[in-house]
Amino acid sequence: MSKSEQLAIMLVNEPYAWPGGYPKFAITDDGAALCDICCGAESSLIAESFPGDGWHVVALDINWEDPELYCDHCSHHIEPAYGDDNE
Repeated sequence: MSKSEQLAIMLVNEPYAWPGGYPKFAITDDGAALCDICCGAESSLIAESFPGDGWHVVALDINWEDPELYCDHCSHHIEPAYGDDNE
């Protein structure tokens, strides 16, 4: 199993950090953000990905304060851990 696939599976299984319940997202090698839903739905593309193809997951992160962070594949809003979405 590739590191990219392992990271995607980790996000699907645990979309929120513990402790704290902070929302996590995947980062691809081209800088795109992917939500947990897309990591699950596109798991075969991620599993077969290679650097530079747009699906190669290299890290997981927490959206700390960016109210404008959206999944680059499906446009799902990735909620921030801190900050009010109504500001």
